[in-house]
Amino acid sequence: MWKRLVVVLCVPVVALSLLVACGREDPLNEPAERFGMVEVDYERAIRLSAAEVTAGELVALDLKEPESDSPEWESRIADQDGQLTTVRLDATRGEVLGTSSGPDLTDSERQELVRLLEEARILPGEAAREAAETAEGDVVTAVELQERDGDPVWRVSVLGVADETAMVHVVDARSGEVLDRSPA
Repeated sequence: MWKRLVVVLCVPVVALSLLVACGREDPLNEPAERFGMVEVDYERAIRLSAAEVTAGELVALDLKEPESDSPEWESRIADQDGQLTTVRLDATRGEVLGTSSGPDLTDSERQELVRLLEEARILPGEAAREAAETAEGDVVTAVELQERDGDPVWRVSVLGVADETAMVHVVDARSGEVLDRSPA
């Protein structure tokens, strides 16, 4: 019985020792490992997505399943008329997995989207950089153009890899000023 108990207890200890020997300080709780397969950052995802729609502008980007073996970036790109296209990118290689018509918007919703894009002076990548500057190693997981009190803002979701804090930053799309930071 003691031999079996020793073997059962030794296997996890040996595995833990191997991980520690590989230079990991806390192998059982290392959030950076969750994003191990994500090779394409938000900036590259924005460029690749926008290139799929002639004269298109990114209005939303979201990292899907970052913990899986096949994470994806899903974006919404608006054309000049406010028509949306959904673009899916492989977050490991940057390959376009597919494009499809985005959600149907009413005429007034399209007009509002075009207005927000026209008024926005800050690009989504700039807004995301501003939000992610708060701590080194933070991961931008989503960017979305929204309206706040009639003004265009970028809502940027950022995950603090070191401490796993999820924060939402609201960035003025005209000035680049961070208007609000709150836990997600």
